[in-house]
Amino acid sequence: MAAVIAVTFLGCSSGTEPSVPSSITGSSTTPSATAGLALATAPTFSVKDGSGKILGGVAVTVTVTAGGGTIANAPTSTTSGSPTSIGTWTLGKIAGVNTVSITVGDLSPLVITVTGVAGPAAAIAVVGGNNQTALAGTTLANPLTAQVRDQFGNGVAGSIVTFLVSAGGGVINPATATTDASGNAGGAIWRLGKLDVGQEALVRSGVFSTPANATITTAFNAEVRFFGPAPSTEAMGAFTTAAARARAMVVGDIPDIDFSNVNGGNGQDLSGCGVSGQILHEVVDDVIIYATVVSIDGPGKVLASAGPCIVRTGSRQAVIGVMRFDADDIANLVTTGRLNDVVYHEMMHVLGFGTIWTSLSRTGGVLLTGQGTDNPRYIGSLALAACSAAGGIGTACTSGVAVEGLPAGAGTADSHWREATFDSEIMTGFVEPVGVTTPLSIMTIQSFADEGYVVNLAIADAFTVPAPLASRQTRASVSIGGATDPWEKVIQPVFEVSPSGQVRKIIAQ
Repeated sequence: MAAVIAVTFLGCSSGTEPSVPSSITGSSTTPSATAGLALATAPTFSVKDGSGKILGGVAVTVTVTAGGGTIANAPTSTTSGSPTSIGTWTLGKIAGVNTVSITVGDLSPLVITVTGVAGPAAAIAVVGGNNQTALAGTTLANPLTAQVRDQFGNGVAGSIVTFLVSAGGGVINPATATTDASGNAGGAIWRLGKLDVGQEALVRSGVFSTPANATITTAFNAEVRFFGPAPSTEAMGAFTTAAARARAMVVGDIPDIDFSNVNGGNGQDLSGCGVSGQILHEVVDDVIIYATVVSIDGPGKVLASAGPCIVRTGSRQAVIGVMRFDADDIANLVTTGRLNDVVYHEMMHVLGFGTIWTSLSRTGGVLLTGQGTDNPRYIGSLALAACSAAGGIGTACTSGVAVEGLPAGAGTADSHWREATFDSEIMTGFVEPVGVTTPLSIMTIQSFADEGYVVNLAIADAFTVPAPLASRQTRASVSIGGATDPWEKVIQPVFEVSPSGQVRKIIAQ
């Protein structure tokens, strides 16, 4: 409701006839002021007769007619010959046009206009691009937009806004922007990190900040369960990170397996997988990985063993996997910064890398040829094409992707990319020296697509097949203790389970 202030002045004059109001004039005022606040200097007005004389004692109505502001301390009398203040005018809280109308009888009203503008920054909010979902390593469909606001929510122009990834990895570009006339700063393109973890960005202007969030899209569930002695915080973190990386790489759902009715409803005893005291009596979606850190054979020898224990009939995709790490060696990996990559390497074996290539051959698929020789070849079409696309020349991709063969140890042959060809790629069979990065290539990710998984290539690292180098294997064949003996044992599947939950032991052929 408009605020109306009626002020009546008793007219008098020196003549026999009262003077007649002829016009209303106003004093000059500021064209703009801070929205929601009182004007520092109140506007004034004068009622004049035909000769230009200021009249007193004239009935006047002062009304706020736009902007939603208020008038306080309105005039109750006038001083003859002097302009009259309208009182304390507080502008409306929403930036925009504010008007006060001064009406005298039938005269055209005097309208005083002041534009309310935003005050100093008091807050920041994300107004676009928040709470989106996308595949790991990909760019969100809509850029982030933030608005800097004053205390009443009006957009503040000309403010510098920064966009900083605060959780989950990834990058935002550009990292800074300046707010427009509406207080908005946009166009910040957010490429998500490469793990299935919460994604968060911090949006800041001056001392004010607010988070923006995004979610990784994946339908694949890889769950880690620890058994045996409680692992260290670093080990637990490495397993959790590896599972998040696996969920970011494999993104399609695979059929659930219900173990609740196996063995007459008694569940599946996992002692045959080396996980004693565990009875599986649930629906598995999609893979459960049992992990432990125990003493295996002392420092500098076998660091880890890993692989699927129970796989799905036909597809051979893992249902239950097991990973063991030697407690005597894992501290070295922590201190040298290699633990995360080594744990992920082992988890890839659980999902099927090098562990179901020959098993698939028995079910009609052929992924490995020449096993048990000095020149085995992986012949899945997608990984083979990726090998060529990565610059593989000569024997790297000829007749299949080069796989480690004899005389490499039993833990390495037929289950890894060839070290002498692919050097530091994460799925070669040797631990790299400290400081050498181990990229996850599209070739490796596509090998899982060859196995029937739906994959996300966006989490791949940059990788080019290096030029042939005869001495590469000797240089890179560094195990945890400094020896060149095999440092891992790759476990082949032991059981298969049908869609109906029927479990049977796999007979080696």
